[in-house]
Amino acid sequence: MAVSERAGTDAMGAPAKPALHSLTPDECYLLLSGGRIGRVVFSTSDGPVALPVNYAMTGQVVVLRTGADTELAARLDCPVGFEVDWFDQTARQGWSVLVTGRAARVASERRIRRLEAQTGLQPWADGARDVYVQITPYRISGRRLCG
Repeated sequence: MAVSERAGTDAMGAPAKPALHSLTPDECYLLLSGGRIGRVVFSTSDGPVALPVNYAMTGQVVVLRTGADTELAARLDCPVGFEVDWFDQTARQGWSVLVTGRAARVASERRIRRLEAQTGLQPWADGARDVYVQITPYRISGRRLCG
């Protein structure tokens, strides 16, 4: 096979640039359901903050846990971004999903017990993470990079 005929290369044999495709909301939710680590983004008086968090999905709602004394817990009931991605640098492929929504503290003990049973969400970091937060999306978008 000639160099220009190899899969994933252009006519000069250079790696082909992967195509960028928009994802449907259903594809985005499917990708989110398989993830465990994301970044929650919110505004502070010092500017935007992006924090890595472990999370779970219940339906179309993102669930995470944080400490009562954290900056995130102090800024609940506000708009947030939530982003999850995956990349294979060697293959130059990957995807990214962005949720824009509202973060709210889960106050009902009954709802917390249900979330514990549904998600099994356990914080990875040490320390108390007793504040359950749910992000209810009002917009979701995503892109996939593939060759």
